[in-house]
Amino acid sequence: MKAILIIFIFSIIVFGCKKNKIVDDLSPGLIENKTFNSTVLIDGHEYDGTIFRNCVFELIEGDGLQIRDVDNLIIENCTFRNISEDAIRFRNSGTSNGVQIINNLIFNIEENGILAPENHINTIIHGNTIHNIATNNTSSQFGAPHHGIYFQGFNVLITENLIYNIINSEGNGISIRTYGEISKNKIFLAKDHGISYFSDHPGNGEQLLIENNIIYDNGKRGINLASNGETGNHIGNVLIRFNTLLTNTESPIGINDELTGVTFDIIANIAIRTDGGETYIYSTLPYNETHNIFDTGDIGFADFSQRNLHIIESSSAVNAGEGLIDFPLNDFDGESRTEVGLDAGADELH
Repeated sequence: MKAILIIFIFSIIVFGCKKNKIVDDLSPGLIENKTFNSTVLIDGHEYDGTIFRNCVFELIEGDGLQIRDVDNLIIENCTFRNISEDAIRFRNSGTSNGVQIINNLIFNIEENGILAPENHINTIIHGNTIHNIATNNTSSQFGAPHHGIYFQGFNVLITENLIYNIINSEGNGISIRTYGEISKNKIFLAKDHGISYFSDHPGNGEQLLIENNIIYDNGKRGINLASNGETGNHIGNVLIRFNTLLTNTESPIGINDELTGVTFDIIANIAIRTDGGETYIYSTLPYNETHNIFDTGDIGFADFSQRNLHIIESSSAVNAGEGLIDFPLNDFDGESRTEVGLDAGADELH
């Protein structure tokens, strides 16, 4: 018994001290060109408007950057790598409003690339490259998988990010639990879905907009919408439009049977399913569908085998959106769209 106790105490000393000391005494304002090998905590409204620029967070036992009770924080052009928990974690015990995460590199992360609970609102996640995420698969065995971006906060904008190689067996490229906009992202090689909505946080009857994304070669669906059975949490409507989706084993879009009371509009998407299955939108619930292209292979892409899913002049997606008067004014590349010659999918031919 004494030997067991000694081993237990030794384990606490050795393994309990693995995490580095938290850095929580930085001066507010501009923090740039610094390298951090310990978790950084930004805590309190004295940090409102603080900017992290060109910093490196690496070789950290724990999270890279933690955020609590701060508004309008900007994290731009930073690198997060070789981190044993989350690269950027918004703390459960606090709030934030208007945080911007822009043009960062996030890779070789054992848990989530970016994680935020619902009390963090109006966040912008733009232009980041996020890959080799969820490299520790242990948590998925207990029903808690990790994702490229795992967001529960209200009214988030997730746009123009490159997300790939989500290694956890149930990891999604983007896992969103409330509402906002997900647009112009390229997502591939996530073990589960490209974009996944799950209603375990209040949707407040709001809209989830998913548009102009290119999503391919993930483990399951391109876009999957599911309910935890609590109808009071459901969002009001989902608008899925002008996406290019390619799946190899399941329908490109899936809607869970229990996601009742939600309006689904599925408009001018390209949905490719290469396994020969004939269901492109799985749903037993009603939905509105128009101007979509459904096919089993190359409909006229720049290089289908190399997954360059921009369209060429001979593509069946050309002019397939004509007749629509409500559409995103720019495509995946930021090029303009007009009613005349409107193309389906994320790419507008110019």
